[in-house]
Amino acid sequence: MKALNITLPLTLAFGGVVAVAAMVLPLAPEVRSSALIGALVASLFGGLAMVIKTLLSGEGASGAGAVKWLLMAQGASFTLRLAGVVAGTVALKLLDLSAVAFVIAFFVVSLAQQLLETRALLAGLNPVQSSKVNS
Repeated sequence: MKALNITLPLTLAFGGVVAVAAMVLPLAPEVRSSALIGALVASLFGGLAMVIKTLLSGEGASGAGAVKWLLMAQGASFTLRLAGVVAGTVALKLLDLSAVAFVIAFFVVSLAQQLLETRALLAGLNPVQSSKVNS
């Protein structure tokens, strides 16, 4: 959970930075709104995915057990992000906005969050000890 104390604020802050950039850049109002929705949805669902990944990471696991927990956490994270894409798509359809700016903002935030999440999870896993591999 120590990694969550550092990584969760970073994942949410990066979404905020992209949202502010979407508002500051000289874009058409509908493009600005679409990018803002993309950044905020990715930030919120990414933060939730980080919490879920941390809870499912299987602290103290090593070897095959650690890989199992890490893959389960990745699957849960991608499922949450898919739910975010669906929620954003519904919002875009209801507001009659362009999808291109949403997709760009969403995946810029998601890519940065994936890098932060993976780094935090790998830092929390125990390396496989050579004595356990040989036995």
